[in-house]
Amino acid sequence: MVSKEDYGKLAGDMDGTKFEGEPKLRILSLGAGVQSSTMALMADAGEFGVKPDAAVFADTGWEPEPVIEHLEYLKGVLSYPVHIVKKGNIQDDILTALAPGGNQFASAPFYTLNENGKKGMGRRQCTREYKITPIAKKIRELCGLVPRQRFPKTEHIEVWVGISTDEIMRMKPSRFWWQKNVWPLIDKKMSRTDCLKWYEGKGFKIPVKSACIGCPFHDDNFWIDMKNNRPKEFASAVEFDKKMRMHNPKVKNFVHRQCVPLDQVKFKNDDGPDLFNQECEGLCGV
Repeated sequence: MVSKEDYGKLAGDMDGTKFEGEPKLRILSLGAGVQSSTMALMADAGEFGVKPDAAVFADTGWEPEPVIEHLEYLKGVLSYPVHIVKKGNIQDDILTALAPGGNQFASAPFYTLNENGKKGMGRRQCTREYKITPIAKKIRELCGLVPRQRFPKTEHIEVWVGISTDEIMRMKPSRFWWQKNVWPLIDKKMSRTDCLKWYEGKGFKIPVKSACIGCPFHDDNFWIDMKNNRPKEFASAVEFDKKMRMHNPKVKNFVHRQCVPLDQVKFKNDDGPDLFNQECEGLCGV
C-alpha cells in the first residue's frame, strides 16, 4: 500500500508544487472499464463526499463495441455530464505513419522483429497522444480557456483517476502543473475485485474490460474471447496487423508478442498475466 506521505507526494505535480484551496473543477477521467466505471458510479452515489463536475472519455477511434455501449449506458445513468473527445483514429494514423512518406514510426508499443531475427518493442506514445492530451485540452475548454491561453497560476484542476490497489505502480502525478491527480479507489483501499463486488445487488450494468481493439498488451484470453465473440473486431485487428508490415521489410511490426501474423497465432489459455488487465482507463500504462 502507498503510505499517506507517498500519496501526498504523488498528489502534487511534476515539480512538487503544493496545491492550495478548492479546485476550479473536479474532472473524472473515464475509460469505461471496470475501475473508472465503478469510480464514476460511486461518485454519483456520493461515496467520495463530493461529486466530479464532469467526466471525460477519450475515444481513440478503435474502441471495442462493448466499451462504446457501456459508455452510452453511463451517460444515461450518471447525473453529471460525460464529455467524449477524440484526437483522431489511432488505427488509421498508425498505418499512415508506416506508409511511404510517413515517419515510419508506430506510436504504440507493438512488437518488432528485425532482419537479424532480434525481437523488440516500440515506444509508447499512444497514451499521451490519444488519451492524456485530448482530455487535458477538453479540461482547459471547460475552464473557459482558449488555445495557447495560460492557466491561471492561482487555480488548479483535480483529476480523478480510476486506479485500484492492485495497480499502484501506475500512480503518477500529472504532467501538467495545473492538474492534481487523485485516486479515490486507492483512498477506499479497493482492488479490481472489490470494484466488481461493489456492483452486487445494485442493479448497475457490469462494465467490460477497456482497451483498443488492437492493443499489444492483450493476453491470449482476451484475443480468444474477441475471436469467438466479436469476429468483426478480430478481423479488424488481423487486417491492421497485416498492413503494418506492408512497407518496411527491415523492421516488421506485430500486434502479438509471438511476432507472427495475428491470424497465425496459436493462442493459449492463461498465457500469463496481461500488463494492465486490458484497462486503458484514460491513462493506459502510465
